[in-house]
Amino acid sequence: MSDVNLPGEQEDANKLYVCFVAPVPPPYGGISNWVQLMRRYLHEKENIHVSVINTTPVSAKIEGRSLWERIVAQGLQMIKNIRELKKMIKENRPDVIHVTTSGQLAIFRDIAIMKVARNRNIRTIYHLHFGRVSEIEARKTVEWKMLCMAMSTASKVIAIDKNTFEIIKKYLPSSKAVYVPNPVDLTVLPEPLENNSRVVLYLGWIIKSKGIEELLTAWGRVSEKYGDWKLKLVGPCTNSYLEYLKSKFDFNNVIYEGEKSHDEAMNILNDAEILVLPSYTEGFPNVILEAMALKKVIVATSVGAIPEMLSNGCGMLIEPRNHDEIEKALDVIISDCDMRQNLRSNAYKKLISKYTIETIYSRYFELWKR
Repeated sequence: MSDVNLPGEQEDANKLYVCFVAPVPPPYGGISNWVQLMRRYLHEKENIHVSVINTTPVSAKIEGRSLWERIVAQGLQMIKNIRELKKMIKENRPDVIHVTTSGQLAIFRDIAIMKVARNRNIRTIYHLHFGRVSEIEARKTVEWKMLCMAMSTASKVIAIDKNTFEIIKKYLPSSKAVYVPNPVDLTVLPEPLENNSRVVLYLGWIIKSKGIEELLTAWGRVSEKYGDWKLKLVGPCTNSYLEYLKSKFDFNNVIYEGEKSHDEAMNILNDAEILVLPSYTEGFPNVILEAMALKKVIVATSVGAIPEMLSNGCGMLIEPRNHDEIEKALDVIISDCDMRQNLRSNAYKKLISKYTIETIYSRYFELWKR
């Protein structure tokens, strides 16, 4: 457990105490980047104290864990997290516990954490950081049943995209479901470069479900037509999967940069011209916010919150699992300089008006204060 702005005695009586239950990098990912952003921003706030219970498994892997390994790892992590929570409540009782989730097996932990809080009359916020809710609701999976149990246990439930919000509010009291998009902190990003680097960038986990294989298939064709353009891949990848990709796809004009710190990744993104995110599923991807803030052209799949983020000419949407659409989108954008300029300008204006940390933080604070 790590703390920000550790409280004193009488002088802190009027301050708000929030405990995040969330993963902390490394490894870097959507939720852990969000936590890092929030801790950094809240560090300067005099009216709030923050503690974090880290839910990142000690033996976290990119992929390849068996179901049994995942159950055991998450079970041990849950026991550890509950012990930390009980100790924290005893020593420094929080006003609210803010639980983030990526769904799946983590929901069992979420329920246990929120029941501990409820039994001690501490209010909880359940923050859904994934975009598969419509899928699991339609199929009425075990995951959906567990998610409903978790949401009923929480005091408030945050959806990060409008589609998820519309679904969960059918099952919750009207005052319980809340829509709050993810934020971006412009002060920690480099000054945007409007360049002509001829670099297309993928930034994220290098795994199959991120659409990497479709991207490399499409890039093989795009590269034949635009030989002066490069594709850069930035993110963690197992050696075995990287060897598989190199054996199956042409890596001509492809540069694998490996895993980078957030600051390093942002500098690479700033130097690129186009961000492509061909994921099968997403929630509210921070990397798209960061690309908007750095005035990059964005090509991404129409999943999770991405359609609302890129609406009104802020990027180009493609269907997931479709290499032809990736190829066509990149062909159109690379060949049309004016289109690139319009897309990046529209995206930056929307980001400034809707997604800055100052705007979103005020909504979080109101939820915590209630």
